[in-house]
This record gives sequence, C-alpha cells and structure tokens, in this order.
Amino acid sequence: MERTGKTEADGGDRQHRRRDNWDAVESAPTGSYDVVVGGSGMSASLTAMILGKHGLDVVMLEAGSHPRFAVGEAMLPQSSMWMWILGEYHGIPEIQYLSDTDDIVDNVTSSCGIKHSIGFAYHEPGRRVAPDHSHQLIPPDLPFYSESHLLRSEIDRYLVEAAQRYGVEYLDETEITGVDIGRDGVTVTTGRGDIEAAFYVDGTGGNSVLAEEMGYREDAPALETDSRAIFTHVEGLAPFDEVLDEAARPGQSNRLHDGTLHHVFDGGWMWIIPFDNFERSEANKASVGVVLDRTQYPVDESVSAEQEARRIIAEFPDIERHLESAVPVRPWVRTGRLQRTASQSSGHRHYLTNNTYGFVDPLYAVGLVNTLESVFVSTNLLLDAFEDGEFSVARFAPIDEMHRRQLATNDRVISNAYKSMGDFRLWNAWTQMWLGQVLFHDLYVQRHCFNYLATGRPAEFDSLLAESSPGDGAPFVPQKTEIHQRMAEVLDVYRDGDASAGEAAGLLFAELRRADWLPKHVYAWGDERARHVDFSDPELVGKLIQWGMTESPDQLRAELFDFPVPEMV
Repeated sequence: MERTGKTEADGGDRQHRRRDNWDAVESAPTGSYDVVVGGSGMSASLTAMILGKHGLDVVMLEAGSHPRFAVGEAMLPQSSMWMWILGEYHGIPEIQYLSDTDDIVDNVTSSCGIKHSIGFAYHEPGRRVAPDHSHQLIPPDLPFYSESHLLRSEIDRYLVEAAQRYGVEYLDETEITGVDIGRDGVTVTTGRGDIEAAFYVDGTGGNSVLAEEMGYREDAPALETDSRAIFTHVEGLAPFDEVLDEAARPGQSNRLHDGTLHHVFDGGWMWIIPFDNFERSEANKASVGVVLDRTQYPVDESVSAEQEARRIIAEFPDIERHLESAVPVRPWVRTGRLQRTASQSSGHRHYLTNNTYGFVDPLYAVGLVNTLESVFVSTNLLLDAFEDGEFSVARFAPIDEMHRRQLATNDRVISNAYKSMGDFRLWNAWTQMWLGQVLFHDLYVQRHCFNYLATGRPAEFDSLLAESSPGDGAPFVPQKTEIHQRMAEVLDVYRDGDASAGEAAGLLFAELRRADWLPKHVYAWGDERARHVDFSDPELVGKLIQWGMTESPDQLRAELFDFPVPEMV
C-alpha cells in the first residue's frame, strides 16, 4: 500500500482537525482524538508524526519536558537506512534528515558525531591491549545515508517539535495516571483531566501505567541477559587511537575514534560515543558507560556510582588511560537490572511501542533498529485500522509477534556475547559471527532501498510488512539461526566447565568455516587472524556484489543479490 505524501490536499480520506494548543491550559481538556500517544521519546514522536501526516488527530502526552538527558545513541547502517525509508515512504523530510550526518547538522543540530566504524578492543586485567585483540568494521560509503552519533536530548526535542508541525498536539508535564480501554474507545486519565480517543499508543517505557493495569508485566517471559549500567557524559576525551600502542591500532582508513568504540572485558563492556569527532560538530562531549554482568559485578552500594565505575575501569590500564583526560559534565548514573519485558504488546484499541514492551542491553546498538522497524509496521497497521474502522485484538496481533521475536533474538545474541567475553578466543569467534549476520541484514535492507531507487515505488518496501519482523524473510535467516544455535550450545558447554576455552573456540571457528553463505574471499570467517574489514574500499564492495550475483548459494542470488546495482555503488 503506497502512503507517501497522502494528505487531505492530495486525496487522503481523513479529515485533519487541528485543536488549540493545551500547553497553557490549566483546566481539564475536553474533546476527543483519534489517537493518544503516551510518552515523547523517539518511537512515540515518530509514531505521532506519521499519524499526523496522514490526517489523524493526535495528542502526545509527556510526564516531563524537553530537553532532557539521555545517554546518547550510536546508529548502525540499518537504523540510518530505516530513517531514510520512513521519511521517503511517508513523505516526511524531518525524519529523513536523521539518516545523514550532514543533514542533521544542516537541519537538526550541530551537536552530533560521525560514525565511520564500529570497533571493539578486548582488555585483560592489568594488561595493555594486545596487538591482535581488537576488531574494526568500516561500512560502505553510500550517498543516501550515513551513520551518526545522536545527542538524544537534542534529537528528542527536535522530533517533538517536528511532530507538532504535522498537527500533533503536545502536552508536557502531563502525567498519565490511568488508561481505560473500552469497547468503543479509550479514556486516558491525567493530572489535567480525562482525554478520550479511539486508540492508545503506549510509548512511556518501563513505567507504563497501561502495562501494569493490564497485567502485562505478570508472567512475562524470562530473559537470560542480566546486566546493569553506570554512565555519564564527559568532556575532553582523547581518541583511543592515541592511547593504543601503534601495533594494536587497526590501521584502516578510519580511526577507532571516528566511530563507536566498545571496550570489552570478562563480565562487561564500555561504550564510547563521541559527539565531537565530526568536523562540522560544535559539541565537545562524549557519552561513556560501563555495562556489567550482575553476577560477576554485583552492585556495590557502599560507594558512589562514579567510585564504582572508576574502580572497575582501573582494572584495565588502557581503559584507565583512555578516560584519564575525560571530565564528567554531569553525575554518573547507576541503574538496576536493565532487562525488562512484558507478556503482551498489543490488544483491542492499544499497543505498546517496542521499548515499552521490553529492553535487553545496549550492546550492538540494535535497539534503535528495532524501534524503527516497529514504527514502520505498527503505524501502517494503525492507519489501515482507521481506514477500516476496526480495532480488534487480531488486527494488532502482528505487533505482539514482532516485539516477541525482536526481544528473543536480542536476548539470545547478547547473552551469548556475555558468555564469550570470558576469553578473547571465544570473543573473537562470536564477533566474527556477529559481523557476518549484521553484514547480511544490512544488505537485505539495502536491497529494498536499491529496488526503490530504481523504480521510485514506495511499495518496494511493502514486502517487509508481511514478515513477522522486518528482516525475518531474508534468505539467509535459516542458516544464521542454525549457526547461532550451534555456537550457543558450545558456549553453554564452556560455561558449564565441560570444555576449555581453547576447545570451545576451536568448535566455534569450525562452525564459521563450514558456513557457505559467508563470502570467505571478502573476510576470512573461521580464521582466528581475521579481525578488521574496511568496506569503504569500493574494490572490496565490488568483490562482495560479484560473489553474490555469480557464486553465492542459489537462494542468496535469487532473493538477496537480485537488485540492480545503482551507479552510486
């Protein structure tokens, strides 16, 4: 179904009814809306903006106000592409701006960083990083998107303001105290009065009133990942490349500082997201945070969050040297368990956004990808429901299935990543596996973009709506799922003490060598010496595409590498 640009002016069949701004209203609001959106984070604002663009009457409720602190966001090729797809599909340039760093500086904020790579440095207590203990992936350079480091306080405020330009009413400092889902409508109770609507979208996160009232937090599926975080923003952070011994630097076309860096160690990892690594950025901050397995690093309440973080950092000389020049610009924050989930994500006249339904861990930065996938699917289902005037449980069941699959996949990958952190040989093999699956998922989304660029038809993206979760229909998914399972079994054997790290690593690398869906001439999957890859090299990209179109397994050729190669590639 093509939706691009569908408005009242060009044939949209929904009458858009603008209302007075309630920001200065102290008495109880009156009137009814098509949709109430709870919360004003990224998923809530994007949802409200898309619904408003298509003529629905939307009000967005925020318990706090903007700007507000958030830890920072590192984008991936898929999250950047999804921003581009959402903007293109719905004809909303304000969303599409977030798919490119230059567009962000030109139209949104000058406080953002660039992400030219994703890097991992493995640390052992008391030792410098060994020359062969790091990984760096540099993505291809395509002109229709680029990856960025988003200062979320700026981005979230921008999205709220953009949603208002599409007719969305916005109320801050308006706490939701109750949600009643009726047969013919919903009533949202706030400190400013009751609001009536046909539908409720809950983007309020872990403190969802609706989830509690509906019992969705009861009997929720258990998650294996069990981690917590300590984080802050800092100024004056030196590039890690200047800290590393020269022999330990990847030596590729971009520094580790030119992207997102992960310090990894047994029982945890640390994110480094600089906002000042782009020549057009006016920011001077970086987001840093330590994420810890709660079994290996139980919280120490006897010391402050900063003292605990610095004590852990002091175990690893190169992390300590990296943070030496950094000055916190706000107090360190310490969380409890990060993981949360629910037993259900949608029902009659309501659904939860993906981050309200659940969250695993920020490792691999897949949360934003899932958010954008969810916004794409959920808003299309809701727009169709308003066209048909039908809001049954069955109508929104695909949202429930999508969120379940997203969360289960993330938990499986991340919990096994933590298991592999105990020894670099295991971490090396798991990182190679992660690189292979993320590369192919990037290609799958790029395939849809390339087909759209060739035809100009937004319907090129509609097949993603038919998948249980966007990307699950990719032709390599069965093989990826199988290798995940076999490698997870090996890690469980290692964790239970029935195999040494060396024996387990040997089995993991053997699985990678057997995977015929991975192009070994592009990156030597299964070879423990393979750590870095630079897809900014057009020759390497050409080798990958040539392999895919001529030598890859038949199903990959037919369903992944079947796109017209754009001139830009």
